[in-house]
Amino acid sequence: MKEELGLILEGKTVLITGGGGTVGTEIALQAIKWKPDRIVCLGRSKKKLVDVVVNAQKVSSNVHVEIDLCDITDRGRIDELFSKYRPDIVFHMAAEKDIRLTNDDPIRAVTVNVQGTCNVVGAASEFGVARLAFASSIKADHPSSVMGATKRLGEMIVGDAANHLSRIYYTVRLSNVLESSGGVHTLFCKQIESGGPVTVTHPDAVRVFVTAKETAELLLETLKVATPGSVLSLMSGNKTNVLDLAKNLISSYGLVVEDDIDIDYVGLRDGERLVEETIFDGQEWALTSNKKILVHRTDKQSDQYIGLDNSINELISVAKEKDLTSLLRKISVIVPDCAELGQ
Repeated sequence: MKEELGLILEGKTVLITGGGGTVGTEIALQAIKWKPDRIVCLGRSKKKLVDVVVNAQKVSSNVHVEIDLCDITDRGRIDELFSKYRPDIVFHMAAEKDIRLTNDDPIRAVTVNVQGTCNVVGAASEFGVARLAFASSIKADHPSSVMGATKRLGEMIVGDAANHLSRIYYTVRLSNVLESSGGVHTLFCKQIESGGPVTVTHPDAVRVFVTAKETAELLLETLKVATPGSVLSLMSGNKTNVLDLAKNLISSYGLVVEDDIDIDYVGLRDGERLVEETIFDGQEWALTSNKKILVHRTDKQSDQYIGLDNSINELISVAKEKDLTSLLRKISVIVPDCAELGQ
């Protein structure tokens, strides 16, 4: 029953990194009804954070929603804010998620997605956070891109902390959020509004899209089924042909493909799959008490984390030295079943 969330959230302090983002904002707005003592949203955009507060006031004036500017790559700032707010529950949503941008700048991807996750998990460990949900990606499964590989590294960091602390620190793999500011839906809308062309990678490209509202709802539901170190996946969203999405959006503006707006095919980016698969129940995945949440049948032996701290520290050092070739090689060594990453 959903009332179980009240037992978990009521009277607690919930902290959301990336709290001004599309899903982070939605988590804050939905969490309000479970009466936490306060919700803390951290992010880099003051405007987006202020918008969260304004929208939260429309939902309820009884829950304190606080905001603070924070870059997760700044461990000192993270520690300062965790000391200030003493959160009970953390949703770690902040990340670099764009495949093109992370492929173009793997050093930035490692700095944010790996070092940033180390910072958040380290602060959570130090300041006694009881539950931490790490937002990963379905692209972390057999990763073929820098983004997917760095998300898998984040999963490993979270799992290692859960193993050491026996706290409910866990991973949730997400699909593409339809309304995401960096997503293809938003890109297509901007391209249409500017007169085109609309850029599609490939006419047969298929992606799994889910709304921010459903994603946030299920992320909150994971609090009920997660165990220390678990890797969860959400059975939500629909497979969509990206070309069909582009055509439907053009039509929704009252425009005609080719007559009013051209479609250009730009090719798949490095590490980008033609068809993005959903997660299905099978040998690797098992059902939870919520039919829309699956749990990975991971081997929880602690030896899988032997040497991980050193490997992660070495990777972060390589990133600081801006040695791109060594960085990509190191990622491929650390991450299991990772495809060879090229520049």
